[in-house]
Amino acid sequence: ITIGTFDGVHSGHKEIIAQLKNEATKVDGETVIITFDMHPRNVIQQHQHKIKLLNTQEEKIELLEKAGINHLVIVPFTKTFSNQPPETYIKDFLVKHFHPHTIIIGYD
Repeated sequence: ITIGTFDGVHSGHKEIIAQLKNEATKVDGETVIITFDMHPRNVIQQHQHKIKLLNTQEEKIELLEKAGINHLVIVPFTKTFSNQPPETYIKDFLVKHFHPHTIIIGYD
């Protein structure tokens, strides 16, 4: 699994996707990208300027499909979702629904 906003499938994202595909192949698993509908900063920092995204949601879906991933999960990002404790997010969302073997994330 990898998790991120994927606000454009740029070279950094392509590297993460390549690592994701490589790890999935090693364990005979499937690739899963979890992304969000609404950029998290646009929800959390509503009073500031909205972040301009590189691609629309539709373009993002198309680009990630072309990248050859098995599953794309788009999570509605809300204040409630953002306020859950990290342990709850991991246990009740990631582990409960996806049973990840490996989680690959970028530097941030």
